[in-house]
This record gives sequence, structure tokens and C-alpha cells, in this order.
Amino acid sequence: MNADDVLEIEQLKYFYEQAYAVHRHEEIPHIFSQTDPLFDIAGDTVTGFDDIRRKFSDLAKVSPREDSFHTGWQICTPLIDIEDDRAQARIIAPTFGYLVLNFSPELFSPPYSVRAAFEIWDDLLVREHGAWRIRELHARFMMAQPIWVWDAERDDTYATRREMHLVEHPFPRGGASAR
Repeated sequence: MNADDVLEIEQLKYFYEQAYAVHRHEEIPHIFSQTDPLFDIAGDTVTGFDDIRRKFSDLAKVSPREDSFHTGWQICTPLIDIEDDRAQARIIAPTFGYLVLNFSPELFSPPYSVRAAFEIWDDLLVREHGAWRIRELHARFMMAQPIWVWDAERDDTYATRREMHLVEHPFPRGGASAR
């Protein structure tokens, strides 16, 4: 393990979280391993790269009137354990952020319940083609307390004007390691 590995893994998770907030869902699958990836959010589990790509394509349609349903501004101090041969790594981290936690397009309509969410990550990463990729992403919600209501129909923001693509993102199109 070296500092470059730790920074690359932190940036990979940062990209995952921020891609939601700037409506870059279609780019998220590119940070997953091509070999047997797993995406598991609170028991909603998808396996296989093609199914993960379809999942994120569907998630992009959840809020058709707004750009984003996920704030993505998590606070986190991850524990990153990288194997000596640098072939695998594990992230265990408690996170805190603000989310609109309704992923059903049929039910997703304003006003939205925004929750302060405490979740725990337990992810497995692998080194593929010289870059870290997510093999398994697991997130469990330990607490999700409603804290405010977002009435998007009465809001004039980047998300409601569908201008999130104008917000500068620290990673180029195509994912965290497309440098």
C-alpha cells in the first residue's frame, strides 16, 4: 500500500458520490470492475456489469423534472485496507449526508422528503488494468431521519433548471481514472 493507492481509492468513492449530484449516472458504471461486480444499496442488489449499467441508467430517470435526487455531499473518514500485493482493497466507512430516498419513478414527485442519512459502506475493490475499480459496493442505511421538505416545483436552483451539468466536477468525463 502507498499513498497513491489511498488517494486513488478516495477519489473513486468521491466520484461515485458526486456523480449523482451532477447527474452523471451513466458514467458511474465505469468505476466498477468488469469481472463479477456487485452493487448493493440497502438490499437492492444488482450483479454483473451490464445490469449495473442498466441500474444507473434507470436511476437517472427517477427524477425526470429535476437533475438530481442525491446531494452527494457525504462526510466520511474511510478505513482503507489494501493488501500487500496491491491486488485488492477494502473500504469500511461510516458516512453522513443528505438524500432524497425515494427511488421509485411512480412515487417520486414533489415535495420530496429530504433525510439526513447515516450509512455504512463496506466495499471491495480490485486493481484492473492499472486502476482501482469497485468489485462490490455495499451501503446500509443505519438511520435516515427526515429533516426538511424540498418543494422542487417552487424552487429555482441548478437542479430544478436542469443545469447541474454546468457545475464543475473535479473528474473528467468517463470516470475518476480517465486522466
